[in-house]
Amino acid sequence: MLGRTAGRRLRAWEEAGIWNRLHADLLRLLRQADKLDPSVAVGTVIVRAFGGRGPEPD
Repeated sequence: MLGRTAGRRLRAWEEAGIWNRLHADLLRLLRQADKLDPSVAVGTVIVRAFGGRGPEPD
């Protein structure tokens, strides 16, 4: 099943530190290209959806 395989891969990459390295590399490349604007900040929040997938779209 594709969803399960993708989930396993994402967890394995997280455990291997791939996402942290990718993030650091991206920031480094953006700084080198003078494309990083420190005046812009983006915040995120991840909240677990207890009890299922959430409401069905209309």
